[in-house]
Amino acid sequence: MKKISLLILSLTFALLSVAQKSEDQLPKRKAGVTFSSFGSADGLQSAKGGASFSGKYFYSIGLNYMYSLHKWLDFETGMEYSHYTISIHPNLPPDMNRTPYDEQFSLISIPVSLRVNFLKYCFVNGGFELDFDPAFSSPIDSQDGIGSLLGVGLKYDSKFGVSAFVNPYFKIHSLISLSGIENHQRLFESGYRFGIMYKLK
Repeated sequence: MKKISLLILSLTFALLSVAQKSEDQLPKRKAGVTFSSFGSADGLQSAKGGASFSGKYFYSIGLNYMYSLHKWLDFETGMEYSHYTISIHPNLPPDMNRTPYDEQFSLISIPVSLRVNFLKYCFVNGGFELDFDPAFSSPIDSQDGIGSLLGVGLKYDSKFGVSAFVNPYFKIHSLISLSGIENHQRLFESGYRFGIMYKLK
């Protein structure tokens, strides 16, 4: 029993030592800003009968934080504010006005993802995000909930600690809805995310 306890204790100290050593060799943390746009934000609905919508324009601005877990793997999070302009297409009888009209709404998101780096300048990233609708009313169903994201990208890390990246991506908002609405509308978004980051000491 004493030998087993001693072995476990020795292995624990060895693992902690290796982890500390590898952690010290990593470039650690980065922080920066992002801008997303140049894509589409359209609506998906699981049941027929209601009005549909199509995206016209959107943009997102955000604060980004990254932590290196390994040379090829990064943990990424932050906070984003997104603003959308959409076109509503009413589902009304032929004798009523069915002319599409524009509406606007916003979302605040907290993304949590992993970035896998390969071929020095390339990466793939994926994860989930928590979305909040800050308005009391919205032209579409509330997007409060958990969504998913997936993307690929190119990055460049300078010797001076400054990094830049471009990240084409796809998102589905409110994949798991917190609104309690049955057959709720979901926002499907695709675009390009641009970022500038700086290595923190």
